[in-house]
Amino acid sequence: MIIGHLSDTHLGAYAGKDDEREQDYYDAFQEAVEIFIRDHVRLVVHAGDILHSSKPYGTAMRVLVEGVKRLHDKGIRFVFTLGEHDISNIPSTPHPCILNVLGFANYIGTGEPLVVEDIIIAGLHKYKKIEKERFCEKIKEVAKRVKQIDGKRKVLVLHQGLTELRGFVGEISKDDIPADFDYYAMGHFHTSHEFRHGSSLGSYPGATHWVDWNDPETSFVNLVDLSADEPEISKVKLESVRPRMEKHVRFEELETFVQKLTSSVHRDRKKPCLLITVDASKPFDPKPFEGSLSAFYITTIKPVLKEMGKEVLHEAPDVDAELMRLTEVVLGSREKAEFALFELLKVLNDEDWRRGALEFVWKTFKEGRVG
Repeated sequence: MIIGHLSDTHLGAYAGKDDEREQDYYDAFQEAVEIFIRDHVRLVVHAGDILHSSKPYGTAMRVLVEGVKRLHDKGIRFVFTLGEHDISNIPSTPHPCILNVLGFANYIGTGEPLVVEDIIIAGLHKYKKIEKERFCEKIKEVAKRVKQIDGKRKVLVLHQGLTELRGFVGEISKDDIPADFDYYAMGHFHTSHEFRHGSSLGSYPGATHWVDWNDPETSFVNLVDLSADEPEISKVKLESVRPRMEKHVRFEELETFVQKLTSSVHRDRKKPCLLITVDASKPFDPKPFEGSLSAFYITTIKPVLKEMGKEVLHEAPDVDAELMRLTEVVLGSREKAEFALFELLKVLNDEDWRRGALEFVWKTFKEGRVG
């Protein structure tokens, strides 16, 4: 059997901010659906971060339901787990689970095995780094259940980062995952990776469209042939991904540079995203320059005042990113900032916060995660 494997579609990104950029994520998802239909897969596995927000706009849900229904109508099963973007901090049913209610898909993030023809597939939803102990307990339970079903190829679906691939960005190591599966369908990293685990193979297909400027420019979905002794992975490039460019100029050169860009435009299928970093000695309004390029590029100009040595943002800043930046300045490292905002802050919201915080900090210190 050939299965389709995708992850990190981030449907709804840029919703309410930029219609063209919002459409990019819908286009990539719809292209992935067409690839799976064209290549006659029998099963599609989504490894989480289906949506960009746990409170999505209606369009994101419509595109998701329409795409999965199209697979369903072609006789292709769709199974999924949840990433951190899909899960609200407020206890509630995650929006992608509407696919279960409609009968178009199966949610497999509880660890309960599902048999699809000659494949046993099981998975877990995203577990935070603070929840690693609980994750390890659950994954052992999953492996035990799967072992009780004989004669099938076994697939494990997780939305977790492996420390062997990205260091501290990961939450678990390969040693935390049972080596009882034939294929590990992973999500979370936006970069495409393949890895070995014992005699088995696993992969991250990467995001279906770049989300941040440090994401890869090229995106893929994976076709995985499970009929051979060892899984064979074919990476299929997504052609709908918007191209992008980055340039760095001095303010004195900016006007000439913009004129040059408008006179030598390359006609791509989509307008490229263009990020221009401008060294300037005093503040200036980037909007007129962005406007003159708007017919050819989706442009962001970031002035950098050389005297101040920091960026001056003309547009409204990202509050979450700014909070992370300030926390990192105060605490001295990205690691400590993530610990404070993503883990410790949650404990401080509990009623018995003093006791909970002290126990949590002491446990974390003993684990050696934060010095």
